[in-house]
Amino acid sequence: MSTRLPSLNLLTVFEAAARHLSFKNAAEELCISPPAVSHQIKVLEKQLDVPLFMRLNRAIELTPVGQTYYEEIRGALRQLNQATSRVIERQEKHAFRINSIPFITNSLLVPHIQEFQSIHPELNIQISSQIQRAGFFLDDTDVAIRHKKGDEPGLHYQALSPVLITPVCSPEYLNNQDQSGSIALQNFRLIRLSTDKHSWPYWLTAWESNFFPEEELSLDNYQAVLDAVKQGMGVAMGYLPSLLPLIEKGELVLPFPNQICKFNHLYLVYSKIEKSNPEIASFQSWLIDLVNSLWSDKKYLSESR
Repeated sequence: MSTRLPSLNLLTVFEAAARHLSFKNAAEELCISPPAVSHQIKVLEKQLDVPLFMRLNRAIELTPVGQTYYEEIRGALRQLNQATSRVIERQEKHAFRINSIPFITNSLLVPHIQEFQSIHPELNIQISSQIQRAGFFLDDTDVAIRHKKGDEPGLHYQALSPVLITPVCSPEYLNNQDQSGSIALQNFRLIRLSTDKHSWPYWLTAWESNFFPEEELSLDNYQAVLDAVKQGMGVAMGYLPSLLPLIEKGELVLPFPNQICKFNHLYLVYSKIEKSNPEIASFQSWLIDLVNSLWSDKKYLSESR
């Protein structure tokens, strides 16, 4: 068996194929053809003298040896990638890349990130917002803020806050409902976040409600949903405690204040191999303190199901 170290190119192709479990998707990421990926995997298997993948009819799976090899090299490849980036950027500030849910970016990070920047003036803080989960290996994400825990063995999930759900609307809209003599969900106009298919059914089930509004407006981002609610256009699902500042200011109210339920959790996520990274540790400490100072409201937790 050869002991010659495989080329970085072969390892990079293997890592992508193992991560995607698809030669086609790996090829798209690496901008080469699927046959080229397949060929380079065969070269690597021949060099190592072990099979790394099981070729099925329409899929591939890692062999036990391939799975172990993948888990051991992906961290090393990430470190090589980061080391190269640091060399290239040595004359510039070190980039600290945060991936976050769009609403959390707008409501939590943007208003307060300057506080963290003042603690670390040496960092070039970069925030990207997307609903899709960011990857960590071989990409540029240092930390991510997610609203649901995954089962990735290489990632650490630090709980930040429970996420509670209950409908919200503007005070004026609720007053109009009061004047009609009936505060019932079927009389409200629903403003729905199109990417959220679960919160309304979950809440309705939790409170054993069979009613649902007949009128509906669907929007594709939560900030637009909140803007529509503030303008008195209807009722939307509210996520607590992130909306507590708006509720405290009187911009939003809860039409059903006794009908709150636990939905999921908000997490700070980062690679386990980066757990001792002082920048990530500092950001985690700062973010936990920020969340506790802004969102600590045990009243809602005690009232939730």
